[in-house]
Amino acid sequence: MMDDGKTADARTVLLLDETTASESGEHCDELMHVCEASRRAELTVTFPQDVTDSVDFASLSGGRQPAKRGVITVGETMRAVGAGEPDFDEPLVEDTVADPGDLQSLGQKISRFCKVWTNAGYEISVCFDSLSDLLASNDPEVVFKFCHVLAGRLTSVGAVAHFHLDPTEHSQQLQLTFEQIFDETLLEEIDVEHLVPTRRSTASDTDVAQGTASLTLEDTDDGGTAPPDSGSSAGESSPETGGDTADPAGDDPTRETGGEASDEEIAKRFSAMNGP
Repeated sequence: MMDDGKTADARTVLLLDETTASESGEHCDELMHVCEASRRAELTVTFPQDVTDSVDFASLSGGRQPAKRGVITVGETMRAVGAGEPDFDEPLVEDTVADPGDLQSLGQKISRFCKVWTNAGYEISVCFDSLSDLLASNDPEVVFKFCHVLAGRLTSVGAVAHFHLDPTEHSQQLQLTFEQIFDETLLEEIDVEHLVPTRRSTASDTDVAQGTASLTLEDTDDGGTAPPDSGSSAGESSPETGGDTADPAGDDPTRETGGEASDEEIAKRFSAMNGP
């Protein structure tokens, strides 16, 4: 159970994760353990590297035994072929999104898990593993917009959500830009033989302004494709600075009032995610 006040209060966390695929970081496990098991529902969004990969619920749980556990598998996998509708009455629930570029479907499926579990009275924790995989298939600016809308949706249902990002695959400028979306940024790194979790505070307004003053969301470190020219810098398009480009949820009532959005409203917010 989380006992650190700042982490416990955070609803959305950017987790700069340097651990390997076979390791489970301390922050990830801590952020999933939001309450006692009988009231907890855990959702993991995962991007398997092998089309033959199947969901390993044991490796995802880290020894936890929540009342409900769900997995959304993104990408062309054997599970995605002929997959039916998820059965939310079961303790283990699976769903798929075959195309990692279909952000509309991904957002709607995550929202559906949240709606069903919230209505059933569960406390929700979400692990999105990872943003680096999502960025490999989509323009950074589109992913930024998607995350901004999704963070608002998760906050509206009281979920504690964290998003993994491999800092070795992206520029520091891109990291600073994405930090604006989340309540807090944490770092997990490997120190020789064991994991050393380290807290990293979210960048200050001054830090973000200096780091993104003349920045586009081009991911220069991994050779990612630059987003379409929007006529403004990433700093200008961030939610904090009030720009138009990166705030598709600017009039989203769930970000300010915590109200429950209708299925139609949610679909409209995610419908713009597949285009620049």
